[in-house]
Amino acid sequence: MKLIILEGGDRLGKSTIIKRLCEYYNYDNITIRHFGKPPKGMSPKKVLEFQFKAFKNELNLFYRIYTRSMNNYTYYPEVMIWNRSHLGEYVYSQMFRGGNPEKLKNKLLRFEKKLINYETYLITLTADPDFFNSRESDGHELSKTLEQKTKELELFKEAHKFSILSHKHLIKVDNNGQFRTKDDIFNEVINFIK
Repeated sequence: MKLIILEGGDRLGKSTIIKRLCEYYNYDNITIRHFGKPPKGMSPKKVLEFQFKAFKNELNLFYRIYTRSMNNYTYYPEVMIWNRSHLGEYVYSQMFRGGNPEKLKNKLLRFEKKLINYETYLITLTADPDFFNSRESDGHELSKTLEQKTKELELFKEAHKFSILSHKHLIKVDNNGQFRTKDDIFNEVINFIK
């Protein structure tokens, strides 16, 4: 079973890629998991604990599906997609919750060590800061200014670079201030995970 992890800023095309992957795999052997925002009102320390508990739970689900050890479960997908995962916590914990970069990095690498023996593909979407800033808001993104969005992109690239996953690919989704074509981006995704 393949595990495909899609990371990157809001409005850069993760959902579009997931939709295309579902079509590519004919919808019948794919499972999608989405990591959302933590509950509001928690202290930064509690948020970090909450997030890594969620990551651990998703990892346990992945193991149980991978080993086909779920009781009364007959559907075992060939592909699992995580829409966001641990790299986002490296980014957003630093930017908005005062997270310590070195401690976060160590937590992320310990988490990744549990994935390195599996067919895991990390795809991180990036763009030029001006393009990222020009994307129409859906009201849910954390970064609001060009400065914040520039920092967000830098931190995603940094986390992607230090990731120990052997299959990782950084995809720049824009060219000359415009989105690259959906086919062009998706072909890059497919060529990477084949």
